[in-house]
Amino acid sequence: MKSPEHVHDIAVADDASARSSAALTLVSLAHGINHAQGALKPLVFPLVLRDLNFGYGELGIMLGAASAVGGLLQLGAGALGRILPRHQILGIGNASVGVCFVFVGLAQSYFQFFFWTVMSRVGGAAQHPVGASLLSHHFKKRKLGTALATHFTAGNIGTAMIPLCAAILISLWGWRGTVIFFAVPAILVGIAMSLWLKDPASSQIRHEARTSTFWQDSGQVIANRNLRWILIAAIVAAGGSGHGIISSFLPLYLNHNLGMDATAIGVVFTLMNIGSIFGPMLGGKLADRCHPQRVLLTAYLLSAFTTLIIPALGSSYVGVAIASLILGVTAFGTHPILQTLVTHTTSDSSRDTGFAWFYTATFLAGAFWSPAVGYLSEWLGLTVAFVAMAASFILASACVLFGRFHRIAIGQEPGAIAQRHH
Repeated sequence: MKSPEHVHDIAVADDASARSSAALTLVSLAHGINHAQGALKPLVFPLVLRDLNFGYGELGIMLGAASAVGGLLQLGAGALGRILPRHQILGIGNASVGVCFVFVGLAQSYFQFFFWTVMSRVGGAAQHPVGASLLSHHFKKRKLGTALATHFTAGNIGTAMIPLCAAILISLWGWRGTVIFFAVPAILVGIAMSLWLKDPASSQIRHEARTSTFWQDSGQVIANRNLRWILIAAIVAAGGSGHGIISSFLPLYLNHNLGMDATAIGVVFTLMNIGSIFGPMLGGKLADRCHPQRVLLTAYLLSAFTTLIIPALGSSYVGVAIASLILGVTAFGTHPILQTLVTHTTSDSSRDTGFAWFYTATFLAGAFWSPAVGYLSEWLGLTVAFVAMAASFILASACVLFGRFHRIAIGQEPGAIAQRHH
């Protein structure tokens, strides 16, 4: 017969597991909604430009402002995570994004559309750093990579699934009705997060936060040699990974260089998006079972090889399609591995600060790489741009080697690692 203490321990463990599962579900759902709203915007822009009477220049200014605000506020979100319960930050942030989308749908002028679009990025800024940090306290060691991969993959699913659904809704309800419709899930999930989620480390972190400022913690985080190399690797690899680079330039290459029609491009692009869904889950599971830095190095080298092989395949439709699928798996699969390494190299008290700097660095790196690859494509051609993307993966691989990430041991307490490498 089991003792009452043993039964109590099992009940506590089951309750903690249920809370962690609820956190993963809601945080991942919010991430998917966040990306779905982002995928919706390009579909409504042609109609908005006509209805509100503004042009490409004004649109570019708005997108640049929204990107800058969303990127820079990653640090602010990390600072808030030290002093406020993270589930409340996420809940209020996601609900406020929904409210902003309602006002976007009701906008009657360019200024109103501009203002509420930028404001929606304010509420959404917490999703990446605070969401990842919250999950890192719910899941430990071997389940951590899978949890972070699920969170990341949910965003890619939102990006991949929404365009067709949104196009149908826009044809039925118009752009205003569709935008307001997409506001509702964000508000409901935000409320659910605020009411039902728990932050297992909030009281401990708020207590430790009183002993130092955000900038003091930032200094300690940047002084961490391993984390510094992780940030550099992520910044360098941003030249080839992610929706902002490869997703933007692959369709252009397929059309302008290979002469593919819209249907063929759609098939190849869909295959890459499918890879971007399965890649992060594979990367996260491998990061739980193997040394994450070795998995990361392998993914970077495979991404470099595949990026180089696409131009070498010429007009081989089947070859390019298979290579694009592989590239979706490898290039997008690196993100949860990097997040796992950030968790392994930071203590509980500095986790929010570490993730804030990680996401700030990657957001700002994307803002630099996008125009750089664009101008390189314009001056020297898209084939050279693919070589540059491959070079970014090779340089990121060098960062993994120079950073000596092999010193980070799986299952080792993050706090001990952080202290060792300060």
